[in-house]
Formats: sequence, structure tokens, C-alpha cells
Amino acid sequence: MNYKGLETLYWVARLSSFNKAAIQLNTTQSSVSQRIAALEQELSVKLLERRSRTIHLTDQGKVAFKYAEKSIELNEQFLAEISNHSLTESTIRLGVAETIVHTWLVDFIERVYRTYPHITVDIIVNITPVLKESLKNGELDMVFMLDHTCDFDCIQRPLCHFEQSFLISAKHGQRFLQRSALSLREIVRSTIISYPKNTYPYLDIKQKLNQLRLLEPKTITSYSLATLIKMTEEGMGIGVLPHLSVLKELREKRLYILSTDITLSPYRFLCVYTVGRDDRVKKDLADIAVDVANHAMKKLNQQFEAEDFYLI
Repeated sequence: MNYKGLETLYWVARLSSFNKAAIQLNTTQSSVSQRIAALEQELSVKLLERRSRTIHLTDQGKVAFKYAEKSIELNEQFLAEISNHSLTESTIRLGVAETIVHTWLVDFIERVYRTYPHITVDIIVNITPVLKESLKNGELDMVFMLDHTCDFDCIQRPLCHFEQSFLISAKHGQRFLQRSALSLREIVRSTIISYPKNTYPYLDIKQKLNQLRLLEPKTITSYSLATLIKMTEEGMGIGVLPHLSVLKELREKRLYILSTDITLSPYRFLCVYTVGRDDRVKKDLADIAVDVANHAMKKLNQQFEAEDFYLI
């Protein structure tokens, strides 16, 4: 039986799209249709049917899908046993949240290229909801994103977490000097600079406001971490950001951390990838990401704890 046909059936069924399967397999939609037709002819059964513009597996198709899944897994295991990392060639489409770009992504890429010199990593930087949807649709192979519920088959590996702090610019922090720990009520008298209101970081603040029956403050929001950092540094408000992503600004005393009695929920990041293509490589890259993240976060936290970055 043709392995290409089984592999094609797997991706068409998994992505519910001939076009998305073609993108995943780096071929044309016409070629995907031909492979499915050839497989159905070889087996003398109908494997797929269209209902309301969606693609569904027939009963025979469901059986074939299980064997296709096993065949892909066995193929990856076989390649893992006989192949040499230094000779492996592949392109991995990696989606990354911006917080990781600002901290340890470069270390990860350098380590990947030492291990797999012939692999190409195409990097897409975006917010978690977009990264998750792109992974689900087969447009990305792997993502580093905030902890998020996934409604599709995938492998999830914990990576790291970033604590959040309230940050103020050096030139606009004078009014907070020699103050005891600020309450949330005092904090929200100022403009808050944060991610948009539909994101996890802002929803965490909103929940705490609701618990204290406080009104939402004036906010300036952006999906770009670099933009949030710049606006905070320019004194446009109090930034709610992961402090390890601004160590340079803290060291140079362009930003300070405000002492508060508020504990914000940390950003928890995962490495998430789908199975069915380059599984061995993706597993190895996930292992590398976990190891790099552990070392990087330990180093960053040591640097943070070695100095006092609080406004006093």
C-alpha cells in the first residue's frame, strides 16, 4: 500500500481540508485529490465524504485513518533509529510569543543549529490565540505560547513561567518615592499599560478589580511587548509586564518596579506541536526548548535577584 496515500488521508482528515493538507505536505490540492482517489481505488472503498462543505471520514475511512496514524508513527520511529542528526534536513515552522523572543529564543535557535545544522527554522511571532489557530490549521508545526486550552490533538510540554510586575519610568516615578507597598486601588488611579482587554494578562487584572469592586482604569493596550515597554519607559502610565523581559531597562535605571501588595498571576508558557510530520525532529526540538528554557530562566532569575530594581 502506498505510504503517501495514507499520509495524505491522515492530513486531509485531521485538517478537514484538501487545501490545508496540500500546504502541510508541500504539494498541490490536485495532487492531494489524486492520492486520495488512488487510495480509495486501491482499497475499493469510499474513505471520505463531504457534508455541508465539511469533510468527514466514512466508517471505512475511520479504520484507514487509524492505520495511517500508526504508519506515520512507525515511519518516524524508523527514521529516528537509522538517521544522523547532523544530516537531517527539514523546515520547521515555529510560532513564538514575543516574551520568549525578548529572553531566550536566540539561545534556542543557536542550540538547534548546533544539533541539526541542516534544519531551517521559519519563525513567526504572534499572540497566543493566533499561534494556536495556526497550529490547529497546519500552518505552523510547533509553537511556544501561553498556557491555553487546545481543542485538537497535540503534544504539550511545560516550558517556563514569567512573573509580572508593575513598572514605572524613572522620570515619572517621583510621586511614588518613599511610599509603602501600593494597593490596587492606588495603582489604578494611574493609566495602565497592558496587553488588550481580551488577553489573559489583562483579564487577570480585571478579576482582581472585580474582587475589590473597583472600576477599570484608563488603559493603553497593545499586542506588542516592545511597544508596551517603550510606552512605559516614556512615562505614559504604569506598565504591567514580565520583569525578566526588561532586565536591560531595569539595569540602566530607565524603569523601576513599584512595590505593591498585589500578586499577579504569572505567564505560563508551553511548547505545543502536532504529530504526523517530522515527529522525531519536533520531539527533539521540544526537548531542546525545555532544556534551554530551564537554563535561561535560572540565569535570568539569578540576575534579577542580584540587584534591587524597586523604586524606593
